[in-house]
Amino acid sequence: MRVIAVGTPAFALPTFDALHEAPDVEIAQVITKAEHPGGRGLKPIYPPVYEWARDKGLPVVQLEKLARAYDAASSEVDVSVDAVVVVASAFFVPAWLREPQPDGLVKYGAVNLHPSLLPELRGPAPVNWAIIEGYAETGVTTIRLAEELDAGDVLLQERLAIAPGETAGSLAEKLARLGARVVVDTLRGLARGDIRARPQDPNEANILYRPKITADVRAVDWSEPAAKLERLVQGLYPDAPARASLAGELVQILGAEPAEGPADAAPGTITAVDEAGVVAACGEGALKLTRVKPAGRGEMTAHAFALGRRLATGDRFD
Repeated sequence: MRVIAVGTPAFALPTFDALHEAPDVEIAQVITKAEHPGGRGLKPIYPPVYEWARDKGLPVVQLEKLARAYDAASSEVDVSVDAVVVVASAFFVPAWLREPQPDGLVKYGAVNLHPSLLPELRGPAPVNWAIIEGYAETGVTTIRLAEELDAGDVLLQERLAIAPGETAGSLAEKLARLGARVVVDTLRGLARGDIRARPQDPNEANILYRPKITADVRAVDWSEPAAKLERLVQGLYPDAPARASLAGELVQILGAEPAEGPADAAPGTITAVDEAGVVAACGEGALKLTRVKPAGRGEMTAHAFALGRRLATGDRFD
């Protein structure tokens, strides 16, 4: 089976590795985003998928837009393929690439890997929200791409338990590995003709869209229960850490856990400082910060941060 692989971030790499290694799959082309300037000197930063394709010696095309700038007649998109595999691509895939065409272009259409049990947790950050909202399990789903985001027919689905202490980073790695196998199984099932696509019922009660991670999502609200804030910290680490303000300084919270604390302390008040961390009162219980990153500085233990800022009990997060 010849496929186009469409993706940008590192999450896509296990799937593309699995496709590249499968004896019955040929990656005819890789499509990814263009590089962007960043870091000191604004040197070009290439997407992980571009670097991967270059290392494998695969044909790779970098685009800003797919739907608007290119059509079926474009010489830059290889349309003599059986399927388009889309993983975390940030592209809107046009109908001429996504719809199955048994007697024309792209025989099986576009297959998308989504890291949740659709229709739950539609949207751009399902791994984060699964942890933030306290799910006991999540999983991966392959779907046919549709006009509406994450609303295509379900092809295959597999579940995965969320372990205690799981972070978005560790869970994403597990889902990426699981998804790689499910994508290959999906392609083989389509080729055999034994996969029956299942429409997502628009009236299902468990349809749940969650938005991208914004500054508001990352902001710690100390009036919330400590258990909920622990999930927030875990669900945002490491790419967009939770953060709180202390005397006007933003502090990223990289590690935290529930702790004992006085019941009458106002939310955000520091109730203990020791080598184990910094304990702050919450709306219910208390949260011990273990690892932090102050603005403009590197990651450090909360104890080292407290020593440097001379924090004491009674100080308070804004």
